[in-house]
Amino acid sequence: MRALLVNPWITDFKCHDFWIKPFGLLKIANLLKSGGFEIDFIDCMNRFDSEMPDEYKKEKEFGKGEFYFEEIKKPEFYKKLTRKYKRYGLPYDTFLKKIESIKKPDIILVTSNMTYTYEGTFEAIKILKEKFLLTPLILGGIYATLCFKHAEEKSGADMVWPGNINNKFIQLVNKVTGSKIEQQFKENFFLGLLPDYTVYFDRNGNYNIPYAVTKWTDGCPFSCTYCAIKLFTNEFNRREKKDILIELDNYKKYNIKNIAFYDDALLYRTVFIKDLLREIIKNNYGFNFHTPNGLHCAYIDEEMAVLLKKAGFVDLRISLESSDYNLQKITGGKVTNEIFKNAVNNLKKAGFKSKDIGVYILAGLPGQTFEMVLKDIEFVKRIGIKIKIANYSPIPGTTDFLKLKPEIMAELKAEPLKQNEFYFLTINNDYTWEQNEEIKKMITEYNNNIND
Repeated sequence: MRALLVNPWITDFKCHDFWIKPFGLLKIANLLKSGGFEIDFIDCMNRFDSEMPDEYKKEKEFGKGEFYFEEIKKPEFYKKLTRKYKRYGLPYDTFLKKIESIKKPDIILVTSNMTYTYEGTFEAIKILKEKFLLTPLILGGIYATLCFKHAEEKSGADMVWPGNINNKFIQLVNKVTGSKIEQQFKENFFLGLLPDYTVYFDRNGNYNIPYAVTKWTDGCPFSCTYCAIKLFTNEFNRREKKDILIELDNYKKYNIKNIAFYDDALLYRTVFIKDLLREIIKNNYGFNFHTPNGLHCAYIDEEMAVLLKKAGFVDLRISLESSDYNLQKITGGKVTNEIFKNAVNNLKKAGFKSKDIGVYILAGLPGQTFEMVLKDIEFVKRIGIKIKIANYSPIPGTTDFLKLKPEIMAELKAEPLKQNEFYFLTINNDYTWEQNEEIKKMITEYNNNIND
C-alpha cells in the first residue's frame, strides 16, 4: 500500500516561516508506516525543499525565514485591500513535477490550514484529483474541521475528516484502501504517536531543516471567547514523559537546534511540566525552545521562570490579550494585569531580557475600540517588553463570533475567506484598517528601541 500525504500551499496577504510544520500529518505518516504503508510526502511549506529557490533557504534568527511566493488574483471582495494576494510555498511548477514523479497512491491525505487560506488547499486538491482520479482523497485539518460543510461541498475532496485522528479514522483508511492497520484501542492513542520527521530526510539520510515543532499536550482547560480550540476537543490531555523524551532524543540525533511548541496550554499541568524541564536541563540537550502560541502567565512563578531559562527557552511569547479588566473578564478571565506583571517580573529575575519577552495583544475583538488598544500598548510600554499585535479573526462556532451582527455572521459563514483578519478590519467599525496601520507603526517604533 502507498499513501500520499500533502501539506498544501497557504494563500494569504502575509505568511512568514515562524516554525511552520504539519505536526498532525507527520504523526499520521508514523501511523500509516506502522500499518505497512509506503509514504510519499509533499510539504509545500518546506522552505528547505531541494527544489526551493536557494534565496528562500536562508535562515533568519532561530531558523525562521521568508517563504517563496507567487502573486495570484484576489477574490473580488478583497479588492479594497491594498496588499498583494499570494500563494506561499513551493513554486507551482515544482509541485506539478513532484506529482508527476510519484507512483500511484492507494490513498491521498491532504491537511488544511486556517479557514481563510483554503484556496491553496483547493488548488492542490484539484491537481491531485486530475492526476489520480480514482484514488480516494481525504481532507482534514483546521479548515476541514471548522468549515466542514463548506469543505464537503466545495473542496473537491472525496471525503472530509473533521477533528482529531482516532479509531474511526483508522477504520475509514482500512475501508477505502483494503488495508489492515491494527486499531489502537487505547483512548487518545494519537496524542502519544511520535511525529515522523524522516519524511524530510535527503538522499543521504540527513535532516537539513533547522527546526522542528512539538506538542506535549492536547486541548485547553480554558474557554476564551475568541478561541476555536473547543471545536476540536473539549478535553485536555498530556503526553507520557517517556514519549516526549524519545522525541527530544530524536531531535538531538537529527542535529536540530530550534523547537517550537504548538501547545495551547503548555504550562497548565505545572508539576508535570516542571519535572520535564528538570529532565531536559539534566540531559543538556542544547535546544532553543520557542512558544509562538503564547504562555499562560498564571503559571510562571519564580521556579517556572528559572526552569524555562535553564532549559533553553528563548524569544518567549506570553499572553495578555487585553489590559482592560472588563474585557479580560468577559473573554475568559484567565489573566489579570497583576498576574501578568508578576510573570514578567519572574522572567526578568530568571535572566530573560526585555527583548527576549514578547506579549500578545489582541486587536479588533467585538466591542474593542482603537482607544482600548492604545491603552493596552501604553500599559505594556510601562512594563518594558516587546509587543506582538494579534489581529482578531472571526471564527464561526466561537462565543465572540455570536456577538457580531446577524448579517455579518451570515456573510462570514457563507465565505470563509472573509474570516481573514485583514478583511474583517475593513468591515469592523470599532477598529478599522487605518487605525490598525497606525497601531502597527507605533509598535514597530517602540519594539525597535528595546535593547536590553
